[in-house]
Amino acid sequence: MEIQAISVAAKIAEYTGKPVGQWLCYSFHYGTNIEKLKSRVMELKAARDRVQHRVTEAVNNIEEIEADVNMWLTKVDDILGKAEEVLDKEEKAKISSSKMACPNLKLRHKHSKKAKKIVQEIDELKNCRFDKVSYRPASKGSVTTTNMDYITFESRRSTMEELMQALVDANINMIGVWGMAGVGKSTLIREVAMKVKEKKLFDEVAIATVTHKPDLSQIQGEIADKLDLKLDKETLSGRADLLRKRLAKEKILVILDDIWEKLDLNEIGIPYDGRKIVVTSRNRDILSSDMGAQKDFALEVLPKEEAWRLFEMLSGDSFKESNLRSIAMEVSIACAGLPLALVTVAKALKNKRVFEWEDALRQLRRPSPRNQNRMQEVIYSAIKLSYSHLESPELKSFFLFCAQNQVFSSIFYDDLLKECFGLHLFHGISTLEEARNRIYTLVRSLKDSGLLLDAPDTDEDVSMHDLTRDVALVIADETQNVLMMRGEGPVVWPDEDDMKMCTSIFVYNSDIHELPDRLECPELICLNVYAKDREGSFKISDTLFKGMRKLKVLDLTYMRLSSLPSSLKLLTNLRTLCLDQCVLGDIAMIGEMKNLEILSLIHSEFEYLPREIGLLTHLRMLDLSNCKKLQVIPANVLSRLILLEELYVGNSFTQWEVEGLNNERASLAELKHLSRLSTLEIHIPDANMMPKDLLFEKLRRYKIFIGDVWDWSDKHENSRVLKLKLNTCNQLESGIKMLFNGIEDLCLDELNGVKSIVYELEMKGFQQLKHLHVQNNAEIKYIIHSRGLVIDDVVFPDLKIFSLKKMINLEGICDAQLPLTSFRDIRIMKVEHCEKLKFVFSSSIAKGLSQLQELEIKECNIMRAIVVKEDGELEDRDVILFPQLRHLKLQCLPKLVSFLSTQNSIITDVGEIIHEGELDFQEIPHTGMQPLFNEEVAFPSLETLRISQL
Repeated sequence: MEIQAISVAAKIAEYTGKPVGQWLCYSFHYGTNIEKLKSRVMELKAARDRVQHRVTEAVNNIEEIEADVNMWLTKVDDILGKAEEVLDKEEKAKISSSKMACPNLKLRHKHSKKAKKIVQEIDELKNCRFDKVSYRPASKGSVTTTNMDYITFESRRSTMEELMQALVDANINMIGVWGMAGVGKSTLIREVAMKVKEKKLFDEVAIATVTHKPDLSQIQGEIADKLDLKLDKETLSGRADLLRKRLAKEKILVILDDIWEKLDLNEIGIPYDGRKIVVTSRNRDILSSDMGAQKDFALEVLPKEEAWRLFEMLSGDSFKESNLRSIAMEVSIACAGLPLALVTVAKALKNKRVFEWEDALRQLRRPSPRNQNRMQEVIYSAIKLSYSHLESPELKSFFLFCAQNQVFSSIFYDDLLKECFGLHLFHGISTLEEARNRIYTLVRSLKDSGLLLDAPDTDEDVSMHDLTRDVALVIADETQNVLMMRGEGPVVWPDEDDMKMCTSIFVYNSDIHELPDRLECPELICLNVYAKDREGSFKISDTLFKGMRKLKVLDLTYMRLSSLPSSLKLLTNLRTLCLDQCVLGDIAMIGEMKNLEILSLIHSEFEYLPREIGLLTHLRMLDLSNCKKLQVIPANVLSRLILLEELYVGNSFTQWEVEGLNNERASLAELKHLSRLSTLEIHIPDANMMPKDLLFEKLRRYKIFIGDVWDWSDKHENSRVLKLKLNTCNQLESGIKMLFNGIEDLCLDELNGVKSIVYELEMKGFQQLKHLHVQNNAEIKYIIHSRGLVIDDVVFPDLKIFSLKKMINLEGICDAQLPLTSFRDIRIMKVEHCEKLKFVFSSSIAKGLSQLQELEIKECNIMRAIVVKEDGELEDRDVILFPQLRHLKLQCLPKLVSFLSTQNSIITDVGEIIHEGELDFQEIPHTGMQPLFNEEVAFPSLETLRISQL
């Protein structure tokens, strides 16, 4: 009945119009549309699930979902909701119609129409195909600090600022940062990377860690990850090509952290040209030589206050109690400013009890190789890795020896030379000069590796960070059986079996007053005891040395020894004997030690050098420096030391006899027998003591004072120093004049017959001279006398300190125009009591004084100007700039016209200017005719200006 009704209705629709026909068609195809809808819903759900699985996988891999995929899923959910609604209503309608005799045609039409429309929409959604549903987001903010939260330390602010400036300098492509292990290099460069991103100096920053075992493929991968680059090539070169193309697309900063050896950037895919690259390393030489860094920055340990600030921050509330706070400060000091140590120790001790802090302090101060905990292991392993990568066994041995020789805060070059030479530490070395050069080379390598530092308050020595030294001593104990005893309290010697294994013993202990009666140390080659007690007699048994026949180096410091132990003569292998800063009695036994090569008695108290010293025919060095009580060196002792290379008698024996007189004391003529002498330090109070034919042509290092006006205690940083007071210029011909070539420090007092310094004393213009002081000379008119010729040679190019005092006839520095680079490096200039000097510098010289920092002119009664204009040298608007001048002192210059004046102006007398104290430029005095300072002179860095009694 139902089928017949529909068929009739459909037939009627053909003749009665389209709208009615469509209405009846939806009803007629009701069942088909519903079934299609059910089928499409199942298909769409399956498609949605497939896409959703890929989406879930992408989300789990921290990827972002493509926008059209999200839109598609939203539409799918929406259309499935509509379909479920239609199917749900269809199910309810079916139940309802089963109870009725006639179906509801209106309702069937509505559901059929919706079903058909939804099927069409589903078909459209099913036709969407996604090659990929997600993408890897850009690595924004991926640069983070490590090791510790970054703190802006004042001590590192300038380094950070200069590094940032280098990053924007178009002339600099490769920048290096170096420093010892744990000093905070990685932390600093990651902070730099953060600032670069914040300031948008680069489009991207890519950081890769290299390590001591570089994996080029991994380095490529790290850089690629930061740049969202997929390296889908198998070979290293293929990946490098992809990386190279990616780096060329944008302005990208590449940071390579922790480089241990030369890295081929081209092999990785990092182009040099036009690319900004920052590299860090523990070794400066790798950065500058191997990697070609155009600018490098050293990172030092933190000063005490900043170290405590970091330690306190990391420890949190761990030491609010006063008793714990005090020990925490001691622990912080024991970390010696090394950020790695401060961070590691602070975290390890956070919220720990007092006894744990005290135990940690003991471990830091007295490390034990056998009982290292995790805290020590972190610190020590970082430093030990640097040691392991030293380039040669020789350098490793030297590093360990430096650690053993650090007394208090310094390692002295002279001590290293004496002991390393005695131990024959260097192969293929036959002279002290060769050994010294080798030491300088090895020290530089260790400094560049961050394992040695400049000694505090001096440029002449080096030091080692406390924790680096601790690690070195642990290594020395493990690998070389070195025994180190230091600190306060009684000395406790190891048991006999351990002593038999020792190769070196170092005792730095202020409480030690005696040594054991006998030490059985058959393998011992070095014994070094620093007693620091000259007040009481130090006890050394006659049998002490019987059990150490292999001993090569013996160093006993700060002892009172009435005599030497008889067993000392058994040490036939001894090469170096140092009895420094001792009070000595009878030391004649030293003459029996025939194989001795180095004898050092510096700062020791004794009056008579034993005649038996002349028996030491293998002696290479005799050091009698600062032996102020030494009255007698017997005649014919020095002349017998025919292999002597270095002789030091500075601030010591001065009672040289005149050649030809039959006396008991040594004469300078004995030095003529020392054909190998290359180093000499000596004070000769009277030039008449000098033999006429004494030559110094082989000296490479010297400090020679002649005359009674010189103070040996003055600091001398240069290795070639000459101070002269001669009765006549003829005494220069005794061999002294040949020392002028290559001299670094020259002081001249009376030189009768000498009227100029350059060309009369030295024809080449003193090319290496760094310090020149001339005083009390009545004949010199010019420091540089041209003799009427044009001066083409640059003179004094390396001079840093120049002082003139009581030069009563000096008329000028030079009587002709000099090449512009003369005096180019001068830092300090002082002129005092030069009565005929009308000006100090010509304008041509003044224009080149870019490094001048301190200028002091006083007691020059006719001086009219500091700088005088030369004809045609300056135009009206030209300015003479002193960019580095910080301190200017003008005192007692009653005829001064102006700081800068013309030749004509200095002829005119002016009134007196009187002003004392420090001035700023608003208070600068002037004469009635012109200001003292005019616009043609500029001092942008001036800090203090002292003007008085002008």
